[in-house]
Amino acid sequence: MTGRFTGSSPTWVKCGCFAGSLDQVAAARAWVRMVLCDYGDDLVADAELCVSELVTNAVTHTRSTWAGGVVWVRVEFHPDHLRITVRDNGSDEVPTVGGAGIDAEGGRGLALVEYLADSFGHRGNYLGREVWCTFAGTPGA
Repeated sequence: MTGRFTGSSPTWVKCGCFAGSLDQVAAARAWVRMVLCDYGDDLVADAELCVSELVTNAVTHTRSTWAGGVVWVRVEFHPDHLRITVRDNGSDEVPTVGGAGIDAEGGRGLALVEYLADSFGHRGNYLGREVWCTFAGTPGA
């Protein structure tokens, strides 16, 4: 699914920046776990997994893997939901859900994000792309 995110302004925002390499996926996941420490365990686990998939896609399929490339992770806290955005250095490829063969080792990341998150989408192009997902919930839920 693609689309424009609409909703309330965030009550606060946390941002992290990571080098555009696969070894930074675990660092991004740990950072999200720390940022979301006041949320319920189920939401944190789902958010961690989604961030892991989105950052992996960013460092696998975009210019973030080029020398000096980075990936930004933004966590927005809204009164009734959480939004996580991963921004990369862009690609000519458009993120798509599905298409992985039964024996493929990859290609299921966005399908997993679509399943776990309440919504997700993307915008951007070869100059930079954002992929986001949202989760209903409040701290302690």
